[in-house]
Amino acid sequence: MFEYVEKIENADLKNYCTFKIGARGTILFPKNLADLKKVIKDCENSHLPYFILGNGSNLLFPDHDLKSVLISLKKFDKIKILRSTSTGAKVYVEAGTNLFSLHNFCALNSLTGLEWSYGVPASFGGLIYMNGGAYGSEIANFVLRVKVLSGGKVRWLRRKDINFQHRKSNIDGIILGAEIKLANGEKNEILNLQKEYFENRKHSQPLDKPSAGSVFKRGKLLPAKIIDEFSLKGSKIGGAEISQKHAGFIVNIGSAKSADVRALISFIKQKTGINFEEEIIILE
Repeated sequence: MFEYVEKIENADLKNYCTFKIGARGTILFPKNLADLKKVIKDCENSHLPYFILGNGSNLLFPDHDLKSVLISLKKFDKIKILRSTSTGAKVYVEAGTNLFSLHNFCALNSLTGLEWSYGVPASFGGLIYMNGGAYGSEIANFVLRVKVLSGGKVRWLRRKDINFQHRKSNIDGIILGAEIKLANGEKNEILNLQKEYFENRKHSQPLDKPSAGSVFKRGKLLPAKIIDEFSLKGSKIGGAEISQKHAGFIVNIGSAKSADVRALISFIKQKTGINFEEEIIILE
């Protein structure tokens, strides 16, 4: 099955997520829309569950072999300026584009606005789907419309028809790309801002250890602040630890299992008495 598309069977999933946790699974790499449509159709006809894999920066894979097929959109990585004006540009970005590539493109073309996301190890599609944000900004502020594959057909969702909320959206379908608006800027200023945001991340976040970013979503409550107030930093279960640098992160301090992370999540909820909503996606 799937002989028409590049695939890796029995892939070590540790290598496909920033948590560096997971067992084995099958990953498919469609090279174009026709391939993707055929993969989805074959999965559905075979009643085979599938999951769209971005850069794996917000995922926790299971300790057992994954039942779902992973569909990577890493070959969907084109970026194109659709229209330029005296004040900015409309840019189309495909879903599989790595954010570092997008930032390089922005700097080369003197386009500003996304510097706040520099250093986030995500794919562009994942950033859209999760409405990624930081430092008071979020990607929803830049979106004009989103291109999705749904029910075997391609359609466009206008910004006003999408319900973006904190670290989530109601986008139904597979995100193929999006049109965004960016402002004109000065290349050196853009590069300096990228460096500044990255330095801020290195100072405040445990970037030296594998993690999946913030474990819980922020709302009226600030999970990291509450976890810190309960003096839970440094708490360990197996190879997983509540970061001593940032209480909102769980880090892999060596050979952590998915079960260790899940147990630590339960531990946090039990100790604080708060049923925080997970920001990370936990696959079975």
